[in-house]
Amino acid sequence: MERITREDLRNMAMGETRTFDLPNAQQCDNGKSTAYQMQNLLGCKFSVQTDYSKNQLTITKNAI
Repeated sequence: MERITREDLRNMAMGETRTFDLPNAQQCDNGKSTAYQMQNLLGCKFSVQTDYSKNQLTITKNAI
């Protein structure tokens, strides 16, 4: 996967956790930013963990 899209975040179910393998640390930061921006639009809360050594972003979608 090259990047995390808004569609990826929309398609997640409440309570779901997904780990995204990304090409570099910049895409990890971009994905984190996208998740936090989408919280208000989707009416949810995303928690995000970043593993820069593996370029992985783990996102959990929770109800507010």
